This record gives sequence, C-alpha cells and structure tokens, in this order.
Amino acid sequence: MKRCLLLFLSANRIHAQLMDGGKIAAQHEFSDLSDGRDGFNAFLQTTKCPAYLLTDLIEEDFRHEAVPHLIGKSRTALFQRKFDQFYRGTPFHQATLLQRQKTGRRDDDILFSALTNPSLITPWVDILRAQQIPLAGIYSVPQISAPLIKSHPSNHLLLISWEKSSGLRQTYFRDQRLQISRLTPIYDDLTFQGSVVKELARTFQYLKSLSLLPSGQTLDVLLLGHAQDLIELQLELPRSADMRYHYVEISDLAKQLKIDYRFNDSDASQIFLHQLAAKPPLSSYAKPEHTHYYTLWRLRRALNWTSAALLIGSLLWGGADVWQSSGNAREAASLKKQTQQLTNAAQQITALFPHTHAPASDMKAAVSAMHTINSHSVLPGEILRPFSAILNQYPQIMLDELSWQTNATTPVATGNAADTPTQISIKGHLADFAAGYRAALNYLEGFERELTAQGYQVTMLKKPLDVSASGSVADQREARDDVLGFALKISPPKSLQTGAPK
Repeated sequence: MKRCLLLFLSANRIHAQLMDGGKIAAQHEFSDLSDGRDGFNAFLQTTKCPAYLLTDLIEEDFRHEAVPHLIGKSRTALFQRKFDQFYRGTPFHQATLLQRQKTGRRDDDILFSALTNPSLITPWVDILRAQQIPLAGIYSVPQISAPLIKSHPSNHLLLISWEKSSGLRQTYFRDQRLQISRLTPIYDDLTFQGSVVKELARTFQYLKSLSLLPSGQTLDVLLLGHAQDLIELQLELPRSADMRYHYVEISDLAKQLKIDYRFNDSDASQIFLHQLAAKPPLSSYAKPEHTHYYTLWRLRRALNWTSAALLIGSLLWGGADVWQSSGNAREAASLKKQTQQLTNAAQQITALFPHTHAPASDMKAAVSAMHTINSHSVLPGEILRPFSAILNQYPQIMLDELSWQTNATTPVATGNAADTPTQISIKGHLADFAAGYRAALNYLEGFERELTAQGYQVTMLKKPLDVSASGSVADQREARDDVLGFALKISPPKSLQTGAPK
C-alpha cells in the first residue's frame, strides 16, 4: 500500500490516519469545533500525500429509479435533472448503475445517492483544498461495504457493522447490489448488543414497508463484530423464521483482507479504511473542483514515470552503443594486428626472393604473356608447322617476311607470339626463274593449290607479274630476281584455330 492519508468523517469529528507501506504511521482525532479544525489544518501542513475521505453519516439518502438507457450527453443531462429533482441542496451526489433490465425497453436500474447535509463535509474539504492536499475522492461506508459480501451466496442480505465514532450501520443488498443503508447512533445507555437487537427488528419492518424484501422471503443477517460480542449476540437475538443469522469475527475478516491491525472490540472502522485504500470505488461524491489537486498529482506522477522511463531507455541505448563501440574498437585493433602480421610476413617472403637484373615490371609482363599463351590449347608453332612442311616442298620460294594477325583488323608485330594467329601474311620472291614468268606463275600457283589442299584459305595480295587488264606488261628479261616478288594472306584451317583456353 502506498503512502496515503485516510480520513474517517462522522457527525462530530474526523479521524486522520497516515498509512505508509500498509501500516499505520500516525493517528489523530479532530473534533468538529474551531480548535479541532485548526489542529487539522496544522496537521495537513506536514502531510502532503493523496487523501481518501470516508464518510459515515446519517444524512445519506438512496433512491432507486428505472431510467431509459442513454449514453453521452443525453445520459448526463438526464442524471442532472434527477439530481436537481432529488438533491438540489447538495453537490455531493452520484448515480450508480445497478443493472440493465432484460425485458421491455431494457431500461437502466440506477441507484441515486447523496450526502444531504453538505455543512458536515464542506468545512473539511475546504481545509484540504486550502492546503492543496490531493483529495482522491469522497466515499461512504455503504460503498465500501459492497466488496465485503461478494462471496456470500444470499440474494437478500443485511450487513450489520459498528463504527465507534458514528454508530450502528445496517446496509441491505439484493443480488449483491447495494439497495439502502441506515445509520443509528449508539448512546451511552445502550450497548452494542442491545442496539443490534433493537434496530434489527425495525430494519426488517422497514424493508418490508419499502417492498425491498419480498413477502415470505428469509432475510440473511451478516453480523460483523468481536468474538466476545458475537457470543453475546447469539444468546440475545430472538429465533425467527424470517431471519437467518451469520456471524463473522472481525479479526478473521482482517486476516482474510491482509489487514495488519489488532482489534480489541467490534469497531469496524479499520476494515473500511483499509478496504478504501486497497480498492477505492470508481465513483465518488467528490466533484472535479474537489479533486483538482489530485488530478495534478497524478499528472505530475505520470510525467515523472515517463521521464524515468525515457532516462532508463536512453541509458540502455547509450550503454548498447558504448558496448558496440568497444566491440568495434576491439575488432578494429584485431584486424590492424592481423594486417601488420601479414605485411611483415610478405616482407620476409620478398626478402627471400633471388636477386635478378630484370625489372619487376618486365617480369610481370612476361608472366602475363606466358599465362595468355598457356591459356590456349593451340600454340602458334602448331599452326605454322604444316605451313613450313609445304613451304619446304617449294625451295624456289624465298620467304622475305612472315607475320600474323589474331583477327582481321588487329595486326601483331612480327615475331610476337602473344596470341594464336588467325591470319598469316607472307612476303617473298621466286628464285632461279630468270624471265620465265609463266613458269614462275605456275610454280606459285602450285604452292597455292597445295596450301588450299591442306585446308588453308589463300588470298593473293601481289603476283610476280600483273596480268590484269589494268596492268602493264613490259620486257623484263634483264630485271633482277627480286622483281618476281609476291605477297599472300593465308588463313589456317578451322581445326587449328580453336583458340580455346586450357
């Protein structure tokens, strides 16, 4: 139980009880006189915690009404008309829904109640407001009584309790819903047991007259008191077919409700005060102007909790970032260390390399060229070898120049074996033919036919003698042998131009 102030208001005094952690921290009594109110005002100056005001007054009225089932502003307006009709002279009123009827228009059964003498309450509430005490609500003992009979199976139950500062309280429940309640002061000339015996008969007749208790219905009477008082009541209460008695020892009920208090008599005030602090009813007699500071207190508390939650969230987020950053720093340091180790190892391996006179760039180019040559299944020698064999059969063909191209548009320099040849270009001349042009042409054509027979494609770029219509034929018998020059373009067979990588 949180720290709070419990106030029990009777007709001529108010009981102030400070609770802390479910235990009573302080108790004070203030009379309904000027010095008592001054003392109450001084007491509140040192107590700034939420307060709950519980009343136990004779001036509490109850009325039952069946009203149309409405919602929103229509319902509020209807209730306000009923309050103006029943309780125009007091602001301390409320309406409680008992049930919704199951037949007809399905109207709402409403219990209208009010504290009809506001002069008994207003002075104390004004002092609370002047001290800015957060008043949670104004409640009555009949309201707090309802949860105490939830487990009782009776549909017509009368709860009887005694509060030392106010009197004998009798509250009637039908189907576990509050119907009516009466408070009878106990005077010095009448004992608790005598008051119960006297008032119980009157209450039974009162319920009959209001038709709250059906004819022939047995009334269950639940008596709450000290063990000794209950023993005496069992002896004094008359046996009646109209009433059935149930006795509840107040200390047993306190244990059931986990109330840490020692009961020396039948005073049930602490039962109701602890019940109020543990489970305050949803509705109360207080109006918004009475609970203004309580609303502010709740808002301030919500803001504090929100701020705390945000702070904790920020700390957790920041802690996660710090943890992640530290992890990243450790990982970066580990990578840096590995990099340094690899660099040192590379330097040690490089230092073991043999010393060469060739620059590293030339060695790299040579290695790249070898990788390119080795990546093909056909080497230049394999393509040129059949061509050389045919050339050896024609010793009068003198080869002056040989070059190849990897394609038709990209020439490769003579002697460069960078790639597989796809076209071979040769330049040469015919020897020992003197001026025998016809023999030279026939000789060269035989060489061309032999190449073609081996699958080569031969294109004559230049002939020893231009016999075309645009050519010039002259006597060249005295000309040198190199006049019989020629040029050929040769494409190797497809079977030799695989060029496929190894």
